[in-house]
Amino acid sequence: MAFTAARHRVTAAVAAAICVGSALAACSSGSGNGGTPAADASGALKVWARAANDSPKAFQAIYDAFTQKTGIKIEPFFTLTDFETKLTAAAAAHDLPDLVVDDAAQLGNFKTQGIIRAVDKGKLAGADQLAPGSWASASDLSGKTYAIPFSAQANLLFIRKDWLTRLGLSEPKTWDDVTAVAKAFTTQDPDGNGKADTYGLDVPGSTTRGYISWYWSTFFWQAGGEYFKDAGNGKFTATVNSPPGKQSLKWFEGMYCGSPKVVQPSSLNDTTTETNKAFQTGVTGMYFTGPYAYATMDGSAVKGKYEVIAPPPGPGGAKTLAEGTNIYLMQGQRPNAAQKLAEFMITQEAQNLGMTKVPSATIVRLPVNTSVDAASAHKSDDRWTLAQQVYKDQGHYEPVNMPNWTALRQASSDALNAVIAKCGDSDAALDQLNDKLNTLLKQQGVAAG
Repeated sequence: MAFTAARHRVTAAVAAAICVGSALAACSSGSGNGGTPAADASGALKVWARAANDSPKAFQAIYDAFTQKTGIKIEPFFTLTDFETKLTAAAAAHDLPDLVVDDAAQLGNFKTQGIIRAVDKGKLAGADQLAPGSWASASDLSGKTYAIPFSAQANLLFIRKDWLTRLGLSEPKTWDDVTAVAKAFTTQDPDGNGKADTYGLDVPGSTTRGYISWYWSTFFWQAGGEYFKDAGNGKFTATVNSPPGKQSLKWFEGMYCGSPKVVQPSSLNDTTTETNKAFQTGVTGMYFTGPYAYATMDGSAVKGKYEVIAPPPGPGGAKTLAEGTNIYLMQGQRPNAAQKLAEFMITQEAQNLGMTKVPSATIVRLPVNTSVDAASAHKSDDRWTLAQQVYKDQGHYEPVNMPNWTALRQASSDALNAVIAKCGDSDAALDQLNDKLNTLLKQQGVAAG
């Protein structure tokens, strides 16, 4: 999700180098091609996707269908945690892929590097079939489009229904309920094995890719917080240390530092891989995560033992982290073929393939094409109906259209992880973080004042 500070400096240097002597078509932060792309080079279409486990199989099914229809061959590349590092290296070597599939959170970072092309929605076949809300994660601060939505989702609450039944508890409806259930799951032996080896809340608390900030943002928004205040004229002020922000972090830190401590002990070092395993193996009983985890959990020992509910609202209302996976048209060698693939990936056929071709890897979590219904595609699985409804009613995107949201999120993640690790002063930590974010906004040229 986000670069470390050191890596961000490297990225900036790489971007500058590319813009000085690159053979790419364009390199300014507003670079791109809103009209007809230049003629394609020969050879296979180079397509990179951030994916692992069974996800490459699902992408390959889409690629194969595209090749069968068009005759255009694809040279795929897949990796996960070091994806952006490898992409930066490819940019430095003037050997970018033609198309990239990655988190919407990378929009500002890619645009700042000058490695993506602008998208002319008027010349993109099928653009009018996409849900209007899905485009929220595909535009910069000026409203110019730099990506094409491929998938959407919003976090839900996965909870062990067998543990609730054993302890005579009801589904949580409020923050207080979440706290009460988390404590009960931690102290009352919900699995009945006679050991104190369970925890209430499952959290990917690592700073890797900004995980802890990414996870906490649901509670931040539920308290009524926002990362930035729009000061007009494309300028912003950080507001992470607002009263709602401080309320949310104090509550979140209490899960780690209160009595009892209800988060898995390894959390501050855990990415989603380890966090998924904690829920799958019965270490934790509640997990805020996306519908892509249905397949992960259903392939484990907790299948049939958990249920999925809408995230309980906080004092500021019912909101939850919404995310997108975007298609980025890169400054590569085959722009026309890349656009054709992008257009195919948002068709009804490709969206269905992404949802159902590989049951263990739903690379299209919620379809962005309005002619496709997730619940119907998944054989009337009511969990997908809930996922669609929560995304529509509660989904709240991170400010991915900032010039480099990944750097801003990384700063937030570093601060949160550090204060929780020492059970420190959360109010002071947010004050310091707010100053840091304002400094980063100034460096990115969008600070007010």
